[in-house]
Amino acid sequence: MPLYAPGTRLNDTTRQLCGAPYLDAGFANAVIREVVESERKAVPPSYDFDLDPVVRHCLRARRLLLARYAIVTGLLLVGLCLSGSLTLVWLGLCAVVVGVRSSAVRQMPRSVRLAGLAVIAVLAMCLAGYFLFQFLLAGVVGSMGLSGTSSPFGDSGGVSTPDLGGAFAGGMLVLSLLAPIGLAIAMFLALFLSRRQAYGILTTELAPGVVPSVPHTGNSRIEWRLGVVAAMQRGNICVQDVDPFAGAGWVEHSWSLATPLRSKNGDGRVPIDSASLNRRVHDAVLGLRDPRLRDGERIPNIYVVPYLVADGNRRGDDPLIDPQTRTPRTMASPETIDAIMDNPQGGLRHYLRAVVPASGKEIRTSDGRLVLPAQDSGIGVTAFVHLAVEGGMLYTEFVCTVMPQVRRRYHLVDNLRPERIPAQAAAHTLRAFLHDNILGPAHLVRLGWDTVRLSGRMTRSARLADEFRYYDYGARFSVRELAAQRPTVKFMQVLDSGKYMKLLDRAVTEAVLDHLDERGVDTSELRNAVASVSIDNATFIGGQQNFGGKNTNVQNNLGTPPKTGAR
Repeated sequence: MPLYAPGTRLNDTTRQLCGAPYLDAGFANAVIREVVESERKAVPPSYDFDLDPVVRHCLRARRLLLARYAIVTGLLLVGLCLSGSLTLVWLGLCAVVVGVRSSAVRQMPRSVRLAGLAVIAVLAMCLAGYFLFQFLLAGVVGSMGLSGTSSPFGDSGGVSTPDLGGAFAGGMLVLSLLAPIGLAIAMFLALFLSRRQAYGILTTELAPGVVPSVPHTGNSRIEWRLGVVAAMQRGNICVQDVDPFAGAGWVEHSWSLATPLRSKNGDGRVPIDSASLNRRVHDAVLGLRDPRLRDGERIPNIYVVPYLVADGNRRGDDPLIDPQTRTPRTMASPETIDAIMDNPQGGLRHYLRAVVPASGKEIRTSDGRLVLPAQDSGIGVTAFVHLAVEGGMLYTEFVCTVMPQVRRRYHLVDNLRPERIPAQAAAHTLRAFLHDNILGPAHLVRLGWDTVRLSGRMTRSARLADEFRYYDYGARFSVRELAAQRPTVKFMQVLDSGKYMKLLDRAVTEAVLDHLDERGVDTSELRNAVASVSIDNATFIGGQQNFGGKNTNVQNNLGTPPKTGAR
């Protein structure tokens, strides 16, 4: 298992992911289910962020939401006790407004929506008339009950006293009218204070450059699981059954080629050492940051690491399963990596992982003046290269993925000014006020059940792994991908991703071709295949060039005029 040491500062991506659960309860619940409740499952390697504080803030955010909706439910119960009819009418109004604003209703035909609104308007008018009639009737009865009566203790000298029953009825009437207003104010204040606390966390504990204060869970079992997770994320093995490149984004460009290792002079096959070929590709990619290049030409933050893909469905006594933690091992030694490279088969597959992270580089003039500081592009480009020598042939696989930026909603941790917290909390409370009122009890039940069942679900996950011979230890998804905004919306990010994909592709193919040429391998077939590789929507095959769409330009280099022109 890898070693883990928490960072002294949280980078931008980690801070945004830590702030996400305070803004999106669905994100927090999904992370807790995947990382904490699945006690025996692995997590994908984490690049450019730290998973441990993210999970801890998800657990803390759920506790804050539980307290918020407990207060909401309590105030609704008080309202039902003081004025049940008005509280039910208010909840009905909230349900109607929330339902009308829902996406399911907006997708209905316009005629159906208008008919539904008309029915709701008629019912609302009838209900308002009914309550108006009840109010007037109560007023008349109350005024008739205020007639003078004789004192029960004797003669009062002709002085009349008000009927206590009528006064009590009038007081209850006033209370029933004022109670809903007071409860509505209390509800708004409770929701406002809760959101102000959440926004305060974003601008204090998660502010840029602040020393991180990691929340503690207070549960020894959860702390043990988070310790295992924090170590697993630093490994070089991805254990899964669905996405071998989990945590790197989505595949945007890929190709694979099989090349016979024939000698140039026809003397049979040429033996190729896969380890030396991998080192050649490794050095070629790192050449993109060669210090001999000018500062502006280098890609200073590119790096290459070994990466292993393992099947997640395994026996409990599999060598990949750590007998102490009963979870998959996620760090392979150099000897293990070399053995897998020499034996490219079975449930483990070796890749070279080349990463161009989101962190950028500063721009300066020739005399050293700063033009633009280093900026985070928001996206990360990763290339996975698999090189396998089998059957006297070389199999080359190139897969390039792009990790989009974190959703714009979660960027509030960077954009919110501390002095704007009250205004932002008030605006958010007003927008979600009706929704919180009608769905607050439902949220309380769901969050409370999830909180109570957390330890039980962890036990169930461990029991399933122990009861059956095979268990799926693989990660289902990546937390970073869960928070990604897909598709990429910024045009500059699209251009940058395309640029780095082409640079990595060219560096890998040139390194493979040069290495084979130096070993005396006939690379003519491989060069023709590489020339036919399509990058994005541009394909170059010989003299024919297809730039996407329906336009095709056919170039004929013969002396006779071409029979067909551009279509």
